[in-house]
Formats: sequence, C-alpha cells, structure tokens
Amino acid sequence: MFPFASLERRLTVYKVSPHKILPLFKSTSHDVYQFVFPDSEFCTPFCCDFAHSAHEGHLVAIGDEEGRLSLLRTDKDNHIHHSQYHHSFYCHRHGISDVKWSQDDTMLLTASHDRLVRLWDTETRSSLADFVGHDDVVKSVNWHPYNELEDGPSAPVYNCITAISNAHDYGQNTKTTRTSHVEPNIIRSVTCALFVNREETKVISSGSADGSIKLWDIRTCRSAQALESTVFESEGGRRYGVTDLKMDRSGTRLLSACKDNSIYMHYLVDLTKPATRLTDPEFKLGGFDIRISISADDHFVMAGSDDKDIFVWELDAPKRQPFRYEGHTRKVTGVSWSKFTTHQAYTLCLY
Repeated sequence: MFPFASLERRLTVYKVSPHKILPLFKSTSHDVYQFVFPDSEFCTPFCCDFAHSAHEGHLVAIGDEEGRLSLLRTDKDNHIHHSQYHHSFYCHRHGISDVKWSQDDTMLLTASHDRLVRLWDTETRSSLADFVGHDDVVKSVNWHPYNELEDGPSAPVYNCITAISNAHDYGQNTKTTRTSHVEPNIIRSVTCALFVNREETKVISSGSADGSIKLWDIRTCRSAQALESTVFESEGGRRYGVTDLKMDRSGTRLLSACKDNSIYMHYLVDLTKPATRLTDPEFKLGGFDIRISISADDHFVMAGSDDKDIFVWELDAPKRQPFRYEGHTRKVTGVSWSKFTTHQAYTLCLY
C-alpha cells in the first residue's frame, strides 16, 4: 500500500518563446481580397486597421487609392456567399492614406490625398464631420487617447485649433542626437503624428526629409518648441526620413520605420538616447507608404517592405532574425495586427 503523498502530481511549466508561434500563421487563397477600379483595373489598397472588439475583432477597415473604405469580416472568407458581410463605400475624392478605429468601434477616422480628414459612423457608413486646414496630402491620422468624440461631433466641419509651422524644418533650434545639416530645396513634410499615452497634451511627430522625431507640448499658448528630438542620420550627414510611428500599449516604447531600411525602438523617457535597431539584409523600406504595426501583447512589430515580404521582429529579442511571410508579387504597404487577441494575427498585404 502506497502513501498518498507519493501519488502527488507535480506540474511543470515550460516557457515557450513567442517567436515560435509566428510560423503557425497561414493565409490561403480564400483569405485574399482583390481591389479593383470601376473599370475592373487593379486598385491599390493603401492602409488597414483592425477594430478593437467589434465582431470579436474580426473586422478590418481598408482604404484604397479610389477613395473607398472597405469593411471586411475576416471570420468570413471571400466566397460569394459571404458577400453580405463585406461592405465598401466612397469616402474621399482621392486615395485614402490612413484609417483608424475609435476605441468603441463606432467611428472611423480617414486621412486622404484630397487634404481632408473625415469622421465616419461605422454603423450607417455616413460622414459625421470634416477636419480641414492641411495644404497637402494628409499622411496619417490618430485618435486622442482620452477625449474621443463619444456622442459624435456637434458641427459638420472642424477648423484647425493649433498649427505648428515648419515643424520639421532643418532650421529649428532643438536639442538632437546629431548636428543638423541644412539641405535646400527639399520637400519637408510631416509623415506621422500621434498622441503620447497618458500624456494627453503631448504629441510625437516624424519628418520625411529632416529624418527626425520630435516631442511637442501642444497646450494652448505654449511656445511651438520641441521638448526633445532625435535625428536618423548617417556618419556622412545624410538624413533618412521616417515613414511611420507606433507606440506600444504601455506608452513606454516608440517604434519608428526609417528609410535606412531599419526599425528603431526608443524609450519615451528620453528620445535623445540611442535607439535599439531592428533590421535585416533583405528588409527594404523605400517608400513613405510602408507602415508598421505592433501586436496586441507588445511582443512583436510587423512591417511591410519593398521586397514583397512581411517582416516580423520580436521586440524583446531585437537581434534575432525576423520571421518573413512570403507570397506576394509587389511591395507590401499597409499591415495590421488583430487587436482582439494575442493568439491570432491577420495581415493585409497590399500590392
């Protein structure tokens, strides 16, 4: 007769690297959606963003070069019998450069080449407001972390409240990690701007030509002077533009896609400190339309590329070789992780 103590079970817990789940993600021919113009010519989808919880996170918004916004249910494949789950409608006169869901998934913000930002009701697919004031293409759009328009706006058109002129001009006197080099006759555009989590009066922006990231205080009557900045610059003085910015959920890490074919990770406690670099010999980032996305659990960053593949890095192991998703014939621009669950990711690869 054995003592009961000898029959006790021991539970062993093995820690598995998150990197091992990446090969489990697959895409089949039933998950491919073709975008076309009214004349049936191929149309480029530029950007995409997953809803936070609507339909358990299986809802993605895609903006294309025809100015249309498409809402696709990713739990339904592309079979014609599922067409009632997928909707498209016109939003802008020109291509849509960015799209973002509100936290409660009731509204969408779209940015466009027609210089407008528009607010949309996702249920009725109707326009709620226009935001005007830009003089050129609006490259990105982001929600305020706390003060979303919960009941919708009271006015159909919003004018600019605060504007920072020459925000990414070389001539500004800001503390940077490198010395500025003035290069005339270069278009200086702002490629991205987003609010800092838990810092509702602070905004981070990136530039196309000056290759900088800047932190601003946008409170009324404050001087339009960057609090901190950093510059992506070679030893020879060449500046590399930034195509996209993303912040992790904790609000402590900032990821930036840079045209030196790298992604950089800064800690927001001090932008001037050297960043962690994520790259690969095969990773090519040639255009300002290539985006990045951070997974819901903050483990991974995903990026489109010029060489037809999607690259995924593990943020806690930046020196590890990235995982690559292949199968496309041209440049991949917009990418998005599902926000609803850590264990399931979806990407929309744009041709």
